[in-house]
Amino acid sequence: MSDFFEILNTQYNIRLNEQQRAAVSHGSGPALVLAGPGSGKTTVITARTAYLILKAGIPPGQILTLTFNKAAQLEMRNRFNSTFGMGITDKVRFSTLHSFCYAVVRDYEKRQGKRLKLIEEGLSSASSKQNILKSIYREINGSAVHEEELEALINDIGFTKNRMLKDLEETDFQTRNFPGIYKAYEEYKRQNLLMDFDDMLTFCSGILKRCPDILSRYKSRYTYIQVDEGQDLSTIQFEILKILISPPENNLFLVADDDQSIYGFRGAEPSHMLRLEKDYRDLMFFKLENNYRSGKKLVEVSSQFIRNNKERFDKCHRTDNPGKYPPQLVRVQDEQEQLSFLESKIKEHLNRKKECKIAVLYRNNLSSVSLVDRFERGGIPCKIKQNRLHFFDHWVVQDVLAFLKFALDPFDRESFLRIYFKMNRYISKVMVETAVNTGPDLPVLECILKNCDLKPFQVNRIKEVMGEFRRLSRLSPYQALQYIEQDFKYFGSVKDYCDHTGLSPDYMAGLFGILKTLSQSCATPAAFIARLEELRGFFDGQPPAGMNFGGPIPVTLTTLHSSKGLEYDAVFMVDLINREIPGDKALSKSRGDHDESLLEEERRLFYVGMTRAKTWLYLISPEWVNDRSEARSVFVSEVASVLNGETSGRIEEGCRIYHKKYGEGIIACVKAQKAGTIIDVDFKGRVRSLDLNVCLENHIISISI
Repeated sequence: MSDFFEILNTQYNIRLNEQQRAAVSHGSGPALVLAGPGSGKTTVITARTAYLILKAGIPPGQILTLTFNKAAQLEMRNRFNSTFGMGITDKVRFSTLHSFCYAVVRDYEKRQGKRLKLIEEGLSSASSKQNILKSIYREINGSAVHEEELEALINDIGFTKNRMLKDLEETDFQTRNFPGIYKAYEEYKRQNLLMDFDDMLTFCSGILKRCPDILSRYKSRYTYIQVDEGQDLSTIQFEILKILISPPENNLFLVADDDQSIYGFRGAEPSHMLRLEKDYRDLMFFKLENNYRSGKKLVEVSSQFIRNNKERFDKCHRTDNPGKYPPQLVRVQDEQEQLSFLESKIKEHLNRKKECKIAVLYRNNLSSVSLVDRFERGGIPCKIKQNRLHFFDHWVVQDVLAFLKFALDPFDRESFLRIYFKMNRYISKVMVETAVNTGPDLPVLECILKNCDLKPFQVNRIKEVMGEFRRLSRLSPYQALQYIEQDFKYFGSVKDYCDHTGLSPDYMAGLFGILKTLSQSCATPAAFIARLEELRGFFDGQPPAGMNFGGPIPVTLTTLHSSKGLEYDAVFMVDLINREIPGDKALSKSRGDHDESLLEEERRLFYVGMTRAKTWLYLISPEWVNDRSEARSVFVSEVASVLNGETSGRIEEGCRIYHKKYGEGIIACVKAQKAGTIIDVDFKGRVRSLDLNVCLENHIISISI
């Protein structure tokens, strides 16, 4: 055995720790490898592949390694080929799970002489998935589907197929009348011989069950199956694996981290992995607990934090890396102060270390808009990773722009048509039609006065509206938005629409809040409109000249979900309020129904964000968002409890501490009071009284070694 690891070391420059060696040298039989953050799982999978070929004598063509996305598949294949390609010339198959299932479907089609058409993901084709669903949604719900609703509908379909749900009436979906839409969609595909991305899985499962000849061919071809990111497997994916794995050997090598299962909304079910021992009695367990990525303090705190989850395998994460910086808990007043802190602290890091890789992580894609605006203004080069953003085309944003455009151009009939019934001014459809169809040389409201048969009170009202829009054009953008909200009572119509469709009014208010944040940096409504167009260009991949920074881009903006698998020197997690993470639904289910599953997934997502950091981690919570008081995320409080627990035991008289402002001092007295613990600290002859909990939570003091 040792000769193989010597070869790895001397010929391939791969040095494995004892836990990694144990996993790599696993031969036949089922195995579950619990791979913690930064523990070298890709190295383990590629080295184990080489072990099977070079040491166990398994033909390369009999080994199938499955990943969840194309990027992971390419990385693993390239890593294996670049490392072992000279010594192992026969081809080893690395495939995404969907690609493998698609191959099974194509084999079946060849046998049947009938071929299904894969629905395109783009919007250009009438037969694209999006356009088919738009048509069905309109037919069943009687209204057009907005982009975020369409995305939710596609997620609901994927969730249904991955969880293999049958009784759709009993499930809480995001989409209105989802069971009817789903049934119509499935029937449309069946009649037109179409297949979508999710069908690859369900069709593959059905084919392997019904066609023993096809199943036998794949079983004999792949006698060893390795799976990366096993925590993300769904019910249908687990079922496909069970069908393919041949007893009694059961050569399944599943590499996973149950603490990083964050795709429940797509149908992932980590509970299958937790119950794997029931499916395979002789299951071997391996743990990769050494973190090669993060500093010691970050590993200790994040490891303690995730132990708040109950449904998980117990682990003891550790690292040999130095690192004295624990997570810093930052409480800011509002969105503007959060942006100011980010700009200042990121510049500080970039000045300290030019090659510093920095990430700003958020729960909701919408957070990226004001970040991009502030960073561009502050000269901070940034890029966005996987941002599907519907902000600029959202109807609420377009409504607000229509108010401003009409204020600047009273001839703008298109804008007026969009807003006339949303501003609580009793302007009838007949009036508007008259204005649109007659007198294009006159402003819209003057046209109504001239061509409509109005009563005196109606004339006065139209004149008042004309005055309001004139005032609106002269206000600052922020004041103009306040006027739209408070005087035109725009959100009355928004609430009515939300009540009718089941959409979240809080989400709509959040969009408006982002507009208000952006507006504070613009002098006039015209400048504000132009700024939104500039920002749209950035998100569309066509940044204006001011955003072409040139050179390497050190700052990445991405969601917590999209950050998985990545690492950065410094990580800033923003908008850490309960409404964002874990979210009202998770808290409600936990407190009301005593169902912790959703809360635990959100905690895992928070943990994924924490473990992206190599050296510095900042957890930032605004007290006010969109003029609304917000509770700090319970997860930040849990981290604070970990930090307090680690430090408070060492706080005693004579203990030497370091204070951010006052420098080094010695604790002269520790006093327990009803309001909390007070410490008197002697800073070179001057004694100051400090609130211990406040100092610890905000990382104002640290213990001097």
